[in-house]
Amino acid sequence: MNEYAHIIYQKTARILTVGCGLLFAIFSFVYLYVFQRDSLEALHYSLAQGRTHFAPMASALVITLILILLRWGINSLLGLKGKVRTLSYLPSFFILWALTDISHDVYLSSSVSPWHWLLPLLILLFVLPAFWLRKTFRAELNVEGSLIGLVNSNVGILFLLCLLTVFIGNTNRSFHHELSAEHALLTRNYNQAVKVGYRSLEATRTLTALRALALSHTGQMGDKLFEYPQYYHSEGLFFDDDSLSVLRYTNDSVYQHLGSRPYNGEDHLSFLRRICYKESGKFTALDYYLSALLLEKDVNEFAATLKDLYEPADTLPRYYKEALAIYADRYQTDDLAGKVDSLLITRYQDYKEKKKQFTSPTEERNRMRREYGDTYWWYFDYQH
Repeated sequence: MNEYAHIIYQKTARILTVGCGLLFAIFSFVYLYVFQRDSLEALHYSLAQGRTHFAPMASALVITLILILLRWGINSLLGLKGKVRTLSYLPSFFILWALTDISHDVYLSSSVSPWHWLLPLLILLFVLPAFWLRKTFRAELNVEGSLIGLVNSNVGILFLLCLLTVFIGNTNRSFHHELSAEHALLTRNYNQAVKVGYRSLEATRTLTALRALALSHTGQMGDKLFEYPQYYHSEGLFFDDDSLSVLRYTNDSVYQHLGSRPYNGEDHLSFLRRICYKESGKFTALDYYLSALLLEKDVNEFAATLKDLYEPADTLPRYYKEALAIYADRYQTDDLAGKVDSLLITRYQDYKEKKKQFTSPTEERNRMRREYGDTYWWYFDYQH
C-alpha cells in the first residue's frame, strides 16, 4: 500500500473510531433515557432502597460516559484494530444488558439476579481470549485492507450489538406501563399515572389496580374508570397476592388508602361493604365499593347503596348515571328520578337501538366498542 493510501486508511480509521463512539453514545443515552427509563428507575430504587432521588437524564448521561470510558480502557489493554475495533464495546454492552434485563422480582430482597455472577464472568471470558488472540493475530490486525470492508465490519458489529441489547433488555410493554404508573404514584403525580397506557387495550391486574388507586386519589373513579379496559371485575381494584406479580405497591397500600383492613378470610366485596355501611373507613371507600359493584355488574345493589350512602344533593359521576340508566330500564322504576338527565336517557335508548342493527356478534361487539367503548353500557353488555 502506497503512502497516500496509508494516510487515507489511517484518517478513515480515526473518523470511524469517533463515529462509532458517537453512535454508541447516542444509542446508550436514548436506550436508557427513553426506552428503559422505568427499568432504570426501578433498579435504582431497589439498590438504593428508596433513599436517594433518581434523575433519569443525569443517570443516562453518567452511565453512557462510564461505558465510553470503559471502552477506551478495554481497547487500551487489548489494542483491537481494523475490522474488529468495535468489539472493544462488548463489555460496555454487557453492562447495558445487566442494567435493563430486570423483571417483577427486582424489589424482592430474596431475589438474586444471574447478572451478579454472569456479568464479571462474561467480561473475563471476553478480555482473556481477546488479549491472547490480539497477540496471536497481531500481524493480521495491522494489515490495512479495504476501506469499505473496514467501515462495514465495524458498523455491522456495532449494529448487531445494539440489536442484541434491545432483545435482552426487558421490552415488555405491560411491565413498563406498570413501572411508569407506579413511579408516578410514588411521586404523587396522579394525573400522569392515569395517562399511562391510555390508548392500549392491554392491562395487567397490577396496572389496573394502580390506575384505580390513582383515579381514587384524583376523585375521578366514577368518571373515568371505564375509559380503561377492565378484565378482572372487582378484583381489579386490588393487587394480586402473588409477590412475583406486583411491584412496590401491594394491597397494604390500598388498605391504607381506604383506612381499614379486611378480616381474615373476608373477600374484598364484603370488606368494602362493611367499611362503607359501618363508616369505619375513609371517604375513599365509598367510590371503591360503588365501583366494585359496577365491575360485578350488580346494578341492583349499586342503586340500593347509592340511595343508602350517597348524599341526595350530590351530583353523580358519569358512570354512576350510566349504571342508573340500566337499572331504571331493567326494573322500570323511577326511585332515582332526577339523578339521570334526559340527554343521557336518550343516548342510552340510541345505544340499545344501535345494538339491534348487527347480525354478527363479533361485528356488533367491535362496532359498538368504537362508538361506546368508553361507556359503562359497553362494559355491562360485552365485557366478560
